[in-house]
Amino acid sequence: MRLLAAVLSMVLGLSAVAQAEVVRIDVRRRDDAGTHERIIGRVHFAVRPGDAANRGITDLALAPTNANGLVEFSSDLLFFLPKPVSGTQTPPQGRPRGTVFLEVVNRGGDQSLGLMSGARQRDYAPESWDLGDRFVLEQGFTVAFLGWQFDVAPSSGLTFDTAVAGVTGVVRGSFVEDGVGPQARGFGLQYCAADPAQATASLTFRTQFEDTPRVLPRDSWQFSPDGCAVLRSGGFEAGLYEAVYTAQGSPVAGLGLAAIRDFASYLKHGGPVTTLRENPALMTRVIGFGYSQSARLLRDFVRDGFNADERGRQAFDGLFIASAGAGGGSFNHRFAMPGQAGNSVLSALRPVDLPPFTDDGLLARATATRTTPRIFYTFSSTEYWARAGSLTHTADDAARDVAFAPSSRLYFLSGTPHASGPLPPRRDVRYQGYANGLNFAEQRWVLRALLVDLDEWVRSGTEPPASRYPTLSSGNLVAREGVTFPAMPGLPFASYVPPVFRMNLGAGFATTGVITIEPPVLGAPYPVLVPQVNADGNDLGGVPLPEIAVPLGTFTGWNVAAPPLPGLRYLAGLIGSFEPFARTAAERALRSDSRPSIAERYMGRQDYLDRVRRAAGDLVTQRFLRAADVDAVVERAAQMWEVVQ
Repeated sequence: MRLLAAVLSMVLGLSAVAQAEVVRIDVRRRDDAGTHERIIGRVHFAVRPGDAANRGITDLALAPTNANGLVEFSSDLLFFLPKPVSGTQTPPQGRPRGTVFLEVVNRGGDQSLGLMSGARQRDYAPESWDLGDRFVLEQGFTVAFLGWQFDVAPSSGLTFDTAVAGVTGVVRGSFVEDGVGPQARGFGLQYCAADPAQATASLTFRTQFEDTPRVLPRDSWQFSPDGCAVLRSGGFEAGLYEAVYTAQGSPVAGLGLAAIRDFASYLKHGGPVTTLRENPALMTRVIGFGYSQSARLLRDFVRDGFNADERGRQAFDGLFIASAGAGGGSFNHRFAMPGQAGNSVLSALRPVDLPPFTDDGLLARATATRTTPRIFYTFSSTEYWARAGSLTHTADDAARDVAFAPSSRLYFLSGTPHASGPLPPRRDVRYQGYANGLNFAEQRWVLRALLVDLDEWVRSGTEPPASRYPTLSSGNLVAREGVTFPAMPGLPFASYVPPVFRMNLGAGFATTGVITIEPPVLGAPYPVLVPQVNADGNDLGGVPLPEIAVPLGTFTGWNVAAPPLPGLRYLAGLIGSFEPFARTAAERALRSDSRPSIAERYMGRQDYLDRVRRAAGDLVTQRFLRAADVDAVVERAAQMWEVVQ
């Protein structure tokens, strides 16, 4: 029997190697988490460079391999496995759904727990994560958080170890001096210069993207002795600096996408490794969730064909791609910088906002392999202003609408910001470099309802709500110059939109993932459109959250940096603005505010709250809100009333 067991173990081990799937899961800790068991560990992977499913991973063929010719890598894992529930309970009362909710973490940390459950992380050691009100767990999902980003430090969350290709190539480090405070004397580089004395390295300066970069004399700056920073004794003026130099040793960043693919496929389809899958009924479907950076990663994941595993099977049944806009990211190329996010947040001229933007191109590979997932896209207002969201549903010349695939829905959450300000707001609301008060509208309640809608769609085929977003044909999607923003002295309208340029990164970039032109040569910018607004300055064309349907002020997806950087057409990154209505007609007249005052709108606090409850009820009917969350929505509205009044 011992001989048979040994032979079986050897056969299973060889099978795992041959199939290059998840090869091992090291469990570091298992403990009780109420409705679930919490498991903390590390997932080990191996892939064969020559397999068709892996050929799109940049530099994989140049990575070191083990004795079996496989490239190895591993990810941190935080996993919540539902406990068995007796009786005939059905979701959301506690019975496991049979669906895995796999969050692609953002720079090592969660977003779903904060967005949907009100969690506030203070310590990113996996055993210390705050679960908030545990919404996703209480809904009966199996829940997984997986590391995928090679440059995340252990103190910042879930890590990922990848192979390093021994290549040498051109790298660009960029730095924006905003002119606030003491002048900087240096800036760090993600990739250290191979030779700090390299004479061919250059440092350029410009104040506008369209300017020809001005080359600074080589003797006016230097690398630090370790090559990991650029130093300039004369300091830096306000503007964009770019160091172009040679570096050596590029992490195979695209293996992060392979880790997501192979782990999702393992949970759904199984394999020789049985850890976590003792009860396969808990994971018959997999929904992937990403917010912001990790949502952009999921766009690239589908675009590059990763939803088909090495056997051609579908990995994710559904994807919840929240607040990505039109962006992808610096995720799968030589000398990748996955934390960079594009021009709108001064991660300048990185391969982030690149076509294809619309579903016809984004889903082409998945369509060809019959592995197209059902997708929910959600946009905050900021996605139109800072993430070029209109490019996902308009032609390149912005002359016509382009439809989403039948397998996709887009829900625009009108008036919400990408990153919410606090409620109650700080007394000095114009703080930390922002010209306007911070937008505190909240996506939480709608995201919760949409997650349940998506699960019902992938599980039983129940059609979700129709897409809700502004279009050219409706007149609700316009150029910035066409927005009829109301007069209010406290919130002047934004005078520009951050640009998204056509970029030439080198002739072979699209096929090799190797950038050969740094900085990239810029072509014409894409025409980016934004939502039209109503007489209050609030967005039209989306899902009207109670904050917008029954407003106490104007909520925008943009803010303005203080001092601004108009040359780079920087607004304020991913932060929105809030400007309350005047309390009375007299106050409104004194302020020359065109918007009706609170007293002109509502008969008092109870009238306002009654209207909020009716608006919430409408969203419940439309399946954009759960009936169980209506009281919480009204309670938050009461907080807003007290703050504004």
